[in-house]
Amino acid sequence: MEFVINEKKYDLKFGIKFIRELDKEYEVDYQGMKFGMGVNMAFMNLQQFNPVVIHSVMKAATSYLATPPTNQQIEIAIENYAQENDGLHDLFLSLKDELGKSPVMKDTIKHFQKTAKVNK
Repeated sequence: MEFVINEKKYDLKFGIKFIRELDKEYEVDYQGMKFGMGVNMAFMNLQQFNPVVIHSVMKAATSYLATPPTNQQIEIAIENYAQENDGLHDLFLSLKDELGKSPVMKDTIKHFQKTAKVNK
């Protein structure tokens, strides 16, 4: 999936690095044990159309780059997308779809959808 940030097309990658970055952001501490809940939390927040998660997903999906876009550049790009497309609806759907296509996450997403009874 490509997304324009700061007038440059970025290839968003949804692999292991992406998962590790999301796990850092969505870490749960349960009785002293830390668990990364990145994929599940990101997917759930995309399902609920929470705009803040788009930033987290974009940041993680560009983390593989030697020089990833800045937080401010990502935020501006998301706001520009919303203005140009009358909202973020299609972006939410595209990101959820991409998570489900990723070879390293598709089984996790299927399992999450099945156990949480989430509609695609």
